[in-house]
Amino acid sequence: MNDQAELVFGFVYGIGTNADPVASLLTDYLKQFSYTTHEFRISQHLRTLDVGIEYRTSSTFDEMNALMNAGNEARRRSRSDNILAVMAVNEIASYRNGEQPLERVAHVVRSLKTPHEVRLLRDVYRPGFFLIGIASDDDEQHRFLESVKGLTQAEALAVIDRDQDEELKYGQRTRDTFYLADVFVELESEKYKSQLERFLELVFGHPFKTPTREEHAMFMAYASGARSAQLGRQVGAAIATKEGDVVAVGFNEVPSPFGGPYWDGDEADGRDHALDEKTDSNYFHRARIVSSIMSNLKDLVITEARVRELLKISGINLEDDVVEKMKRTRVIATEANIKLAIESSELKDITEYGRAVHAEMDALLTCARLGITVKGRSLFTTTFPCHNCTRHIIAAGLASVTYIEPYPKSRAAALHRDAICFSREEAAKTTRIPFLPFVGIGPRRYLDLFSLDLSTGRKVDRKDEGGRAIFPKRAARPPRVPMLPFSYLERETKLLEEYEDVIKMLVGNNHDKLD
Repeated sequence: MNDQAELVFGFVYGIGTNADPVASLLTDYLKQFSYTTHEFRISQHLRTLDVGIEYRTSSTFDEMNALMNAGNEARRRSRSDNILAVMAVNEIASYRNGEQPLERVAHVVRSLKTPHEVRLLRDVYRPGFFLIGIASDDDEQHRFLESVKGLTQAEALAVIDRDQDEELKYGQRTRDTFYLADVFVELESEKYKSQLERFLELVFGHPFKTPTREEHAMFMAYASGARSAQLGRQVGAAIATKEGDVVAVGFNEVPSPFGGPYWDGDEADGRDHALDEKTDSNYFHRARIVSSIMSNLKDLVITEARVRELLKISGINLEDDVVEKMKRTRVIATEANIKLAIESSELKDITEYGRAVHAEMDALLTCARLGITVKGRSLFTTTFPCHNCTRHIIAAGLASVTYIEPYPKSRAAALHRDAICFSREEAAKTTRIPFLPFVGIGPRRYLDLFSLDLSTGRKVDRKDEGGRAIFPKRAARPPRVPMLPFSYLERETKLLEEYEDVIKMLVGNNHDKLD
């Protein structure tokens, strides 16, 4: 393996997160491992693209929205959710300025906004790509946007909501992208300093860095989630003692009449995909509710058919172009826009009709079946609990909840603000249960960075021939999971050949700005 291999680091964080100190520290730490850095900022690159977007530097709010518009437009024109990651690959390949890999260079990409971008970079650079998620709560983001960037409270809320999840075909998906990180660090009290240092120690194969209690519990939750065959998503959960012992795990799946969810290979398989309908029951029943509402509105809403019927009775013929104008101005309704209005309401967020037991409940029920107490223990879950699970978490007496992926459909905060909170400080002052974002090595890279011989990279030795512990100096340590240069160079070339015309179209006459 190449001891001098290139590495690629990506960042994901919400708008209003002051990522500069973290990125700067990454560069400083990498110097200690004899690595230089090359940074590619997507926000700066967007300004060079020929996508018809103008930037008003006099208004920070307008400028932020313009940058988001530029990203969306680049994705729309290219019909590709990962085009900005393609641009990053193009920049990395250009920086190399030749076919030979660079020695001990780390490329840093700021910042990724869609899961497709992450998947493309992982496909090209494989285990040599690491995604760093910077966690900051809503209050931190609001403070930064309002006090540093000068946005109003309403403007800050608007850009944060848009950044998290745009309901557009080629919009941003920062919330979903954040979940894919390989390591999570937090800005609060500059904790990222020690967290980032520990992460790099693991990237460069420190032989004695082992999982924390939280990392181990979350890995067990993540591994448990792999058992789920649900049509929507895989969610895993684990319950652990304060000493770090995992006493139960759970995952989202249809329950078996023998207790617990079905296992793969059960003779009588009642999971959703095994039934004749092969349909998510929650989607089916939600569609039935939409249909019933539309049926009840049939005689209460002014539709084209009703207007024509009433005017015909009066002996008046309505011209077709008048009807079309009335539709466009919403004077009369159509079945399609009535249905769209209902489906886009909060009705879309209901989860009550799913057949699966949720991961958190599965873990709690496992404890109930086995006679294991859960009071005072901690729950780790790959996804923020829904409001249904939250009420049972509270009733069970769990002491804390740690999660990775946010869950916008959850109404936990609105329904249980008397019993839960979202910071350690508030939990310490009150009797509320803290729901906290996970910090540490993400479960997807657990084996790569902690296992001595199950990693996709090189084996790590802990002792020399004399049985003495090995503590190699940072500058001499190679990456634990380096990229194989000729494979990723070939993937780069193939990818850029496929997107060559798209890149030229987007850059247009602004190609000189890229130099």
